[in-house]
Amino acid sequence: MTANNNLKNQPAKKINKEEAEKTEEEEKNKIESLKKAGAIAKEAKLFIKPEIKIGTNIFNLIEKAEAKIVDLGGNCAFPINVSINNIAAHYTSPIKDDELTINDGDIVKIDLGVHIDGYIVDTAFSVTFSDDPALENIIQATEVALEASKMMVKPKINTREMGKKIEEIVKGFKYNPIKELGGHQIERWTVHGKKQLPELGTQGGDIMEAGEVYAIEIFASTGEGTIHNTNYSYIYELNPYAGRVPLRRKTSKQILGHINKNYKTLPFAERWLAKDFRLGVVFGLQELVQQGKIKAHYVLAEQKGEFVAQSEETILITEDGCEQLT
Repeated sequence: MTANNNLKNQPAKKINKEEAEKTEEEEKNKIESLKKAGAIAKEAKLFIKPEIKIGTNIFNLIEKAEAKIVDLGGNCAFPINVSINNIAAHYTSPIKDDELTINDGDIVKIDLGVHIDGYIVDTAFSVTFSDDPALENIIQATEVALEASKMMVKPKINTREMGKKIEEIVKGFKYNPIKELGGHQIERWTVHGKKQLPELGTQGGDIMEAGEVYAIEIFASTGEGTIHNTNYSYIYELNPYAGRVPLRRKTSKQILGHINKNYKTLPFAERWLAKDFRLGVVFGLQELVQQGKIKAHYVLAEQKGEFVAQSEETILITEDGCEQLT
């Protein structure tokens, strides 16, 4: 009887061992890919920082930085964002150079992401060209809050507790966190994962677990700490939940196939498509948005005349804390 049971259990044991080995290999690949992406992101930041100066053309800055990520062996996880002054997020250059430049008095935020086979890191920093005393500590507010958040990270912590600390620090510097923005879990092929890291202690939180990846992302504003959609969008993303819909334009079908093949569920720039499709990109994107196949990421802004700073790093949750990847 015992011998027969042992024979019956052998195939199950073999399958379990194979599954365990496969899981272990996948986890090893994940960590290696994340660390490689993180190293590339660090080098890309070192490359881009000296280029950020008064008179710099934003279109050229973004193109050079994105090319650098590719040259280093990475892929852009999303179009590089360069958000100036009251613009909080989601500005990247359009198809044609809009001649946007950095001016004296500006606060410039650079947000970039790198992925290796869908394993993503996300990082951002701010540079000021202002001597306004009211803005003297706005970048420091985001950096201090980020460092304090990192020190709190451990498995089973509720991110709401980190949100309380972020709010306390940013407000302590006499600025406001932005309630609609904040940190987030990062999953494979998904920049914004299911779990959130809020900017305010009154917002809902999630439980961090070992092995998860998060972007700790801090914003500080001279305004009320709330943003709105502008009328402009230069970044798009595939809607994976959209069903089959009829597309009238041939270019729309070709663009959709290109997105599925090259970007999957990651955000992309209309500017990128223009390099592969000489004509019809704008109208093709319009049809895809109208049919719900892709979604637009509108440029997000605080009120005019206000200023926003941003700091962000990606971390891997470990058994006793976290490891910074960027």
